[in-house]
Amino acid sequence: MQCCADPKFELVEDLGHVESVDWDLGTCPSCGSYVLRQWSEYAPLHTYYDKLTPDEGARFRDSQGRGRIVLLKQWYADH
Repeated sequence: MQCCADPKFELVEDLGHVESVDWDLGTCPSCGSYVLRQWSEYAPLHTYYDKLTPDEGARFRDSQGRGRIVLLKQWYADH
């Protein structure tokens, strides 16, 4: 995670499981940025963190149901 000199992850919400990946929305308490955490039981030694823009973070935070699934699938395909 490349958001600040001392990155950490503080969970905001478990976003669910899509594309064999578990997704969590969090913030970095050091800088306040939204962060998307991704991990899979198929690669348990690897956890990925993406810094989000404030708009991206709000979209994930405010998403629900089918709209959230579509948003996560699109993020997976694009990144």
